[in-house]
Amino acid sequence: MAKISSDITESYISEIGELIVEFKNDVLALKAAPKDEGILSRLLRNLHTMKGNSRMLGFSCVERLSHSVEDVYKSVKDGKIRNSDRLVQLVSVVADKIMECVAHIKRTGSDAMNIDIYLQYCDKIAAGELVDLDAFTADVSRAESDEDAEDDAPVSDIQSIRIKLSRVNEIISSFDTMITREFRLKHQLDEIRRLEEKIGNHELSKIRKQFESDLFALETSIFSVQERVFDLRMLPIEIVLRPFSSKIALEAMQLGKEVVCDIPETDIAIDKVILEQLGDILMHLVRNALDHGIELPEVREKAGKKRQGTIRIECIRSSKHIELTVSDDGGGLDFARIREKAMKVYPERADEISEMVDRELSQFLFQSGFSTRDTVTEISGRGVGLDVVWTNVERIKGRIKIESEPGKGTAFILRIPMSLSTLQGLFVYSNKDKFLVPSQHIVDIIYRKRSEYITLQNQRYIRLESQLIPCFSLSSLFTEQRGFKNYDADSILIAEYMEQRIGIIVEQVQQYVSLVVKPLPKAFKNFSILQGIVFDEHYDIVPILHVPDILKKFKSLRGYDIKKYEAATKKRNIWILVVDDSDTTRHIEKSILENGGFSVDTATDGIDALESLKRKQYDLVLTDKDMPRMNGLVLIDNIRRMEQYKTVPVIVVSADQNPEIKAQFERSGANAFIAKGDFKRGNLISAVQELVR
Repeated sequence: MAKISSDITESYISEIGELIVEFKNDVLALKAAPKDEGILSRLLRNLHTMKGNSRMLGFSCVERLSHSVEDVYKSVKDGKIRNSDRLVQLVSVVADKIMECVAHIKRTGSDAMNIDIYLQYCDKIAAGELVDLDAFTADVSRAESDEDAEDDAPVSDIQSIRIKLSRVNEIISSFDTMITREFRLKHQLDEIRRLEEKIGNHELSKIRKQFESDLFALETSIFSVQERVFDLRMLPIEIVLRPFSSKIALEAMQLGKEVVCDIPETDIAIDKVILEQLGDILMHLVRNALDHGIELPEVREKAGKKRQGTIRIECIRSSKHIELTVSDDGGGLDFARIREKAMKVYPERADEISEMVDRELSQFLFQSGFSTRDTVTEISGRGVGLDVVWTNVERIKGRIKIESEPGKGTAFILRIPMSLSTLQGLFVYSNKDKFLVPSQHIVDIIYRKRSEYITLQNQRYIRLESQLIPCFSLSSLFTEQRGFKNYDADSILIAEYMEQRIGIIVEQVQQYVSLVVKPLPKAFKNFSILQGIVFDEHYDIVPILHVPDILKKFKSLRGYDIKKYEAATKKRNIWILVVDDSDTTRHIEKSILENGGFSVDTATDGIDALESLKRKQYDLVLTDKDMPRMNGLVLIDNIRRMEQYKTVPVIVVSADQNPEIKAQFERSGANAFIAKGDFKRGNLISAVQELVR
């Protein structure tokens, strides 16, 4: 096992001490209130934390003792044993032994101590056996005759303290107030400077210079201390990486694969907020590598590979970012299979998908519900996983890309900031306003004369690295157009999102900066293209643009020169699915709806309808009550279980007007019930218009 850093060990020792104190208090509280499930749940949770952290760091004695006491209280929870005085005394002694092990770690770096007698008695009491407390005490005394008891450490020996993250965040918030006041002082300095120029007073000049010098020193000190406070939230990334060796081994065994995990040691520390998200991100990527990447041993041998596959998790520092790579030496991505599945899931984009290069196809792996697996396993095949990875990576202001080579393997490369407290980006001007564009999605900055654009189907493109990149003006997203300065060449930010590149045209790129992020004011919470604010060098508030949302809006545009009102006033095509086992009824309903201006698909029964609903998003479903294979009631129940159809209106057409039947359909989620005996064109069109308007 890799050597554990002293910082991690100190943090562990301090945390175990706190947990033991809380545990002892809960033991006594539970004795006084044996039916309080909240106390018991907290007690078990703390024991589980002690056990898990000890296992991660390789302190097996503390782990086994915590596990034994956990078993005792699980028996209490299940009603197998009574929470007696005898039990309280026994677990208190075991808790003291845990603290002895922790003290031993502090002295020697190891928790190796004689704990067999404690484990034996815990097992007995957990099994419901009567325990003689005097005998237990005597056995403990004999077992520990060769071990010296550890006294509590004097205050002078304490080298570290624990502080809650909320306290650190409070300090950071107080810095925001200090910086705001500093900006006010700078404004006052500007006023003094203007007054000095106006009256030319020598004494005022001396005061201004001293004020300026002191303010500069204050600013330097504030930002220096602020950086140190930010560092208090930094934790070693190895806390998250270390458990993966055992996790990969266990899950590989479940899949019948032979896999070794290679995780090089690193001393990189990152923000705790990022670290909390990173564990889930890595777990999804590792599971994807295990299930989709690494082949079965016999398959690897036939391909001339070693039976044992390798998953490598490597972390390197790059300026104020880290690059985290999860790679495997498996079969690589099957791009033909991805293309085939994508065309099946998105038939309306078939022509576009058929022309995509392999790099562009990999974007579909991050789409919700997309899976190349036809069967479900314990680890994958449910269409979830990589979409969660994408969402979580965006949440921590990171980027992810895929590199894959057939037969050689696949690598997922994450680029994430070391801290969320500061943000790197570019100050740009657009529509006469100043914005900060985060650098995480910007891959290049170029300048092009307007004559260099290529126009295809009302869309402007530029050619870059043998690729045609669509370009959009940032100002097109704003309702009020306030004109722009006419430069010889356009400034274009090349942004990358979901493996596709888009050019963002701005009026001017000013400078690259690294600034402290402030939350978005409440008044702007509904502006999805904004993610926060910063202060520039003139102490003005500058909005931070949310690049992914901006790129999504650009991709939804048909062309740069299409007017906004045209998109807003364009009639939306309403799609309706008609479900009926009668050819005649389907034909009548389809004709009425199409004459009413709606687009219609048909299905012969509930099962046929579900297949159509999975392939395409409909605005309304019109279904019969009685059909073979799956009737209308079961169909509606299935529709309401589909996330994208929870609120889509459903109309039932039936000859059965039994009030109980109608009530049953309404409870299932039907929005309207039309009688076949009263079926008229006007009734159907009115009902549909009422539900989809």
